[in-house]
Formats: sequence, C-alpha cells, structure tokens
Amino acid sequence: MVTERLEGLGCTVTPPRSQTDGRLQVRTPSDRALEVFVSTQRLGGYVFWTQQRLQPAETRFAAIALLGDEAQPQLYLVPSTDWRDATPPLKNRPNIGNRSAPEYGISLARSSLAALERYAWPEAGADERFR
Repeated sequence: MVTERLEGLGCTVTPPRSQTDGRLQVRTPSDRALEVFVSTQRLGGYVFWTQQRLQPAETRFAAIALLGDEAQPQLYLVPSTDWRDATPPLKNRPNIGNRSAPEYGISLARSSLAALERYAWPEAGADERFR
C-alpha cells in the first residue's frame, strides 16, 4: 500500500534488500532522495526503531499501516524529525541503563488514536513532502 501510494505521487520506489528491512528508498519527481521506514501493525501494539537506525532527518519518514476494525489498513506518515521533540503517541526512549538500545516508537493503543490522527496519510491529493 505504501509503495502504491508513493508511486501514485510520481515517486520511484526501490524495495528493501531483505523482507525484514522495511526501508524503502524513494526518489521524488523533483529527484530528491528519501527513506521511508514501513511497518504493518495491529491496533493496540507498539512499533519502534532503534535510534541508530532511524536518525531524524528531513529526508526520513516512518509509514505505519495500522490493521484495525476497518476493511483496509489506515495509513499514517510520521516525519522522523518529530521525534526530536516527541509528544504522544510518539515515544523517545533513551533506555539508559537498560539492556535494549535507545529507540523511537509509536504507541498504537486505542487511546492513542486521536493523537495519531495528526499523521493520517489521506489517499486523495498531492503530498508536498514527496514532490
């Protein structure tokens, strides 16, 4: 779905090298190079990327296909720069002293859906970020 949406905006999309990578290389119609980290999740979950892997930049995005009550997944597009000053549903977890690496995440709990709506990626219309 994410690849179709990007191609519909005129972008050229190179799929990830492995099925577990989930990172699309995107070339916009104006020849900008972007990265889109894609994850499909169920409502009620939590998705994250290590801070080493998803470093905030104007050219990086996270796309979430959220499986819920609707027949089609809901798509959300999060600019990675929003993690610099993360507010719910975004999480910036440094995990200091813990066993896991620092991470950027998104709460997909039902209670987070209202806050997640600001990242809804509508089907219709042009998206300035991908010109």
